Amino acid sequence: NATLAEIAKRANISAPGLAHHFQSKAALLEAVFERRDLDANERLAGKEGLDLLRGLVAIAERDETDLDLTRMFAIISAEATDREHPMHEYFRARYDLVYTHVVAGLTQIQASGLLRPGFSPAEAARAYMAISDGLPLQALYTGADVAQSTLARKVLSSLLTVDL
Repeated sequence: NATLAEIAKRANISAPGLAHHFQSKAALLEAVFERRDLDANERLAGKEGLDLLRGLVAIAERDETDLDLTRMFAIISAEATDREHPMHEYFRARYDLVYTHVVAGLTQIQASGLLRPGFSPAEAARAYMAISDGLPLQALYTGADVAQSTLARKVLSSLLTVDL
């Protein structure tokens, strides 16, 4: 719950300098999360099918190395479920984008005969997103570090007819 002035002080820049680039704390946070998303997009660039799923696991591994950012993301994404939250639209659009890409990858996997019968690409995408979003939230409650990448790999593998 730091103010922009406190953030500027910790970043060793002036408050007016920070305010010049970011009109609000929400704008600053959105820029931080957009940078996080850019890294994820770079990790997934050109990947399809099983390689896309492996890329998702690699992103979970990245998140395990920056627990503060991962925790902040979990907290703010939960707060942003309120339609009046200044970052609500950012998170809604992000979830739509992630869901669409994961469904597309799983549809390719299904066409290759590698998606376990009984799961649709949409159901499998929701299962992945539940793990991806739910484990960091659980870690906030328990204080325990959760091996998100290990569980993501296991859950995704359980949806496939091959190991991931």
